[in-house]
Amino acid sequence: MRSRKRIVLAAAGLVLAGGLAAAPAATAAPAAPSAPSAGNVAAAANKCSGWKEIHITGGAAKYMECTKKVNGKSYVSGAFYLWDTKRDGKAVQAYAETDYNHWYGDDVTWQHFYGWADDTHGSPKISTGWQRGNDFGLVIDLK
Repeated sequence: MRSRKRIVLAAAGLVLAGGLAAAPAATAAPAAPSAPSAGNVAAAANKCSGWKEIHITGGAAKYMECTKKVNGKSYVSGAFYLWDTKRDGKAVQAYAETDYNHWYGDDVTWQHFYGWADDTHGSPKISTGWQRGNDFGLVIDLK
């Protein structure tokens, strides 16, 4: 599983670097949130990626990651939405993890599986909360 996950993450990175085609209107991911309000200034100080997308046959995910340092320690948080895009009785599943040294032999600090099986709309926003690490990874599959 570890090597398969790395291949999927590497492929997702290459796809993201080359640009993505938009999902069909019925499965389109929501627009990225607007600029933070005055009440959310602390979150704006964190480094956050833009929204990224992963598409597979029967499912999709839109995610972003944020990082911060507190007293010299690195923390990362991920937020994402899942879509079950095919009426086939299978659920789209996501494996989320935070880690250090992602490309040089993962030192996983947190992991969790999520699932979504409603093909009429996407999942609510899922947030991992702040975890130790400097990278957030998301792999999606169908089960």
